[in-house]
Amino acid sequence: MSSKEEKKGLSRRAFLKNSGLTVAAATAGATLLGPQVAGAQAPVLNSADQAAQKWTFEVAPDPIPDSQIAKTVTGDIVIIGSGVSGITAAAAAVENGAKVVLISASKAPVYRGGSFHATNSRYMKSQNIAPNTEAFFREELACAGFNVDQLKWWKFFNNSPEAVDWLSDKMEAAGFRTALEITNYEPDNGPMNVQPGSHSWLNADNPATGASAGPVTEVLEKFAKDQGVDFHYQTLAKQLVRDDNNTGRVTAVIALETDGTYTKYVGTKAIILATGDFSNNLEMMTKYCPWVIPLLDSTGDQGYDNLMKIGGLMPGDGQKMGLWIGAAWQKTPNAPMVMAMGAAGTQPYGAHRGLMLNSDGLRYGNEDVNGPFAGYASMHQPGMLGFAIWGTNYAVDAAPWHSFGQEYGADPVDPADILAGWQASAKAGNLIAGDTIEEVIQKLGLPADATQATIDRYNGFAATGIDEDYHKRAALLVPIKDAPFYGSAFGKPAFLTVLGGLRTNENLQVCDANDQAIPGLYNIGTMVGDYFANVYNFRVEGNNLGANCMTFGYMTGRDIAKGVLS
Repeated sequence: MSSKEEKKGLSRRAFLKNSGLTVAAATAGATLLGPQVAGAQAPVLNSADQAAQKWTFEVAPDPIPDSQIAKTVTGDIVIIGSGVSGITAAAAAVENGAKVVLISASKAPVYRGGSFHATNSRYMKSQNIAPNTEAFFREELACAGFNVDQLKWWKFFNNSPEAVDWLSDKMEAAGFRTALEITNYEPDNGPMNVQPGSHSWLNADNPATGASAGPVTEVLEKFAKDQGVDFHYQTLAKQLVRDDNNTGRVTAVIALETDGTYTKYVGTKAIILATGDFSNNLEMMTKYCPWVIPLLDSTGDQGYDNLMKIGGLMPGDGQKMGLWIGAAWQKTPNAPMVMAMGAAGTQPYGAHRGLMLNSDGLRYGNEDVNGPFAGYASMHQPGMLGFAIWGTNYAVDAAPWHSFGQEYGADPVDPADILAGWQASAKAGNLIAGDTIEEVIQKLGLPADATQATIDRYNGFAATGIDEDYHKRAALLVPIKDAPFYGSAFGKPAFLTVLGGLRTNENLQVCDANDQAIPGLYNIGTMVGDYFANVYNFRVEGNNLGANCMTFGYMTGRDIAKGVLS
């Protein structure tokens, strides 16, 4: 990776390219293979009575003595972490008069993706885009069984217009233009419906929507530095300092410098944790999100400089430091974020909407779902594997086609381009192609008789327009009929991150087991507790970046600086 790439990070577009799946090929049917598990196994506790055991990450280390602290740096606000949330909070705080110190274990800002959801923004109003987001949010809360903190959801809903307008001002002043990411806006089609609201900022060097995290952090970091934020990279936070034997206020964090010395960073107004997830800590994943352990993978690990890495990101430093000084864990089970990019997906975030089979040659559900839902469904299949088979006619019969990176309202991709993409992908070895269905079945390694019987039954449903098994809508019952035929074998779903952590109230204050705020300690970004439940599903495009990172980062930095929060 070049120094420029390391500085900018990997956008989703760059990630797809580096994975052998360009934005165009994503809709043209190239396969995104999930991670191959590198021996990830759940730790075995040394007692049958697990409830009586303490996990190693729960055991606080001995306090670092003052004698080992080489220097002290003081600010009004100390922020730990240089992702989107940390840098957003720093920019908002310094703009409102605070003296801000930001420390980060990474060499530079670390981020991924780039979909920033917001409701009723200035840009949306200018384009007369006014979806019924209130009802849609209610649907999403219902999907979570209302097992989330509604106060945070509606805080996001009510305040995201101000936050995204603030960010748009910064981005437009830096030469970007605001745009909306294309979406699966299908109000009558249940789980595939996605409301518009994912904001992006584009210029000649960053022309694709949904990939704005890099430009945002670059612009906000420059703004924050110009306004006087004191950045300390390659500085590893080790322990929080809480007064009165861990019963009082959190006043500082002790960090390890590259020369092996310790520095105490004192925040007279607040310490803000923005250290990311804990998916690169196998023990924490075993306790808090064990069912996705088979998707973890250490391949390509860059430590604190992980960018768009699949299989696990950060080690949970902020969560651990919080636990050691009396913070409680969130009440809701932690939600993973996965993606199964379907071959020949007709929509961004889409999975293959034609025939999907498991390794036994059997269909296993209604294919009309998005990528995350398809991934979770495949986890229930033998080997967590899925396969797709389709004919050349699918290019026309499954239209319209849309791609990652398109703007909201853009024209569909021409079916001829889709077909050309399949042909190129097959030539490159990313797809299977054959003159007969039997040839494709054989190349995929599926059982011939069972698979052919499944295809015959599916084609029968296509002829009648009635899916007697899973009741997929008639428009998507496309027969597998015209040669050449194509097939794709999917690896395990791609695990992106795990969401949540320390218990967090609606003011983004970290709380103890009695739901009481720990004075002086805040929590933003991916690690905000009790915002997501079950799984991350991408139906609110850019929910995590838009809510926990942008809106909550902006509000927390601003309000601490103004004295609204203390």
